[in-house]
Amino acid sequence: MGDVKNTEKSNKPKADKPGSFQQSIISEQIKKRPINKYRLLRKTAITALLAILFGIVASITIWLLEPVLSKWVSKPEPAPVRDEVHFIDTGDEVTPQEVLVDYMDQEAFLGNETADDTSLAEIPLTDEQIQALFSRMVLDQKDYRLLYQSMAMYAMEMNKSVVTITAITSDTDWTGMIEQRSNQSSGLIVATGTLDLYILADYTPLAEADSFKVRFSNSYTTECKLRAVDAATGLAMFSVKFANLSTDLASDPHVASLGSTYATIGTPVVALGSPMGTVGSIGYGMISASRSTIEYADTADTMLQTDIYGAHNAGGFLFNFTGQVIGVIAPDQDKSDVDGLIWAYGISELKSRIAAMANGEPTIYLGIIGTYVTSEANSELGVPYGAYVLRTDMDSPAMLAGIRTGDVIIRLGDTQITNFSDYITALQTYNVGDKVTAVVMRKSQQEYVELEYIMTARSSGTIYE
Repeated sequence: MGDVKNTEKSNKPKADKPGSFQQSIISEQIKKRPINKYRLLRKTAITALLAILFGIVASITIWLLEPVLSKWVSKPEPAPVRDEVHFIDTGDEVTPQEVLVDYMDQEAFLGNETADDTSLAEIPLTDEQIQALFSRMVLDQKDYRLLYQSMAMYAMEMNKSVVTITAITSDTDWTGMIEQRSNQSSGLIVATGTLDLYILADYTPLAEADSFKVRFSNSYTTECKLRAVDAATGLAMFSVKFANLSTDLASDPHVASLGSTYATIGTPVVALGSPMGTVGSIGYGMISASRSTIEYADTADTMLQTDIYGAHNAGGFLFNFTGQVIGVIAPDQDKSDVDGLIWAYGISELKSRIAAMANGEPTIYLGIIGTYVTSEANSELGVPYGAYVLRTDMDSPAMLAGIRTGDVIIRLGDTQITNFSDYITALQTYNVGDKVTAVVMRKSQQEYVELEYIMTARSSGTIYE
């Protein structure tokens, strides 16, 4: 048989020809350049120096241009204008001789038909002469009618200084309708300023109102602004812009004259405002008693008891018959010793608080209700003279510092305290936020020991701008 040719293809790879595409590829690896630490440090230092230099230049530029830029960007706010408040200077209390001048002439007193120019007020009268004159006064029905007419005319004149403050509160009822409620309180025009008229009122029925209106004695009504509230007394100060007043009120606002508390028992008075619980009511009477009372922290007031029967929610002011306010009817008549009789806080002790509220100055508060140490307590019980602490208000600076009932304050700061009046006077020399150092005597077993407490003065009430 003939030879058979092998037709199977060979599986061996053929050798690549030189220069062919499949020729082996040479791999190349790139090596990183080594870091030059000196050069890096130099660049970092240069960058830092440039940043510092830039900051210095920017700061100097801003410092130099800041006043100019401030004027361009915004106008400076004007400094607040403080109103200059003026009170009416008070005169002296009326004397019995001055009362008699209005009733008797000189000839009737001397029993002469001839008279000279000497005034009865210049002639000294003894108690017997005064009693003799009053005993000769015989009043009939006509005299009483004329007397009450005269008092009514006087009350009408004094009423020009009394206003009505109305507090308006808006609320939404269950139907979604808005309803307005109002409460009223009697106010007293106490001072004038360059821009405003200032009115004192009992804040108790006016609290938490949305807005306030004031109605003057001539029925003119306008908006008023709450300026300050004294938490201790419950009194508030309101102001009315002169620009919002009528021409006659602006020219003559009828500012009340604040008199003196030291009225003698038997002094005739008229109660104006709302002594009977109704705005505009009037009461006539006299001062039937006067005594010191401790009602508020950091003060001691004089209570004037009258023989005028009024409402339990009485309010208003007591005027004497020389045109002066001598008392503010207390809002809580339930504290009176005799049910139904109107009593008032003496105006003398309230003057400093009234002036502070009108001037926008806070009344300093430590929260100490105190009294005087009597000579009997000092000699018989050994209680040292000073401001005796009856109690302290809850969470007051005095309570938080550790002062308690029975302590006797003998020094406040550098001021020696020998009675409670000294304490009240010394307290007014501090400002809100001041540290007040009080040295007290506290009884420990059978003797008094000296202790020192530091309190932070607060404000008694709220000042509104």
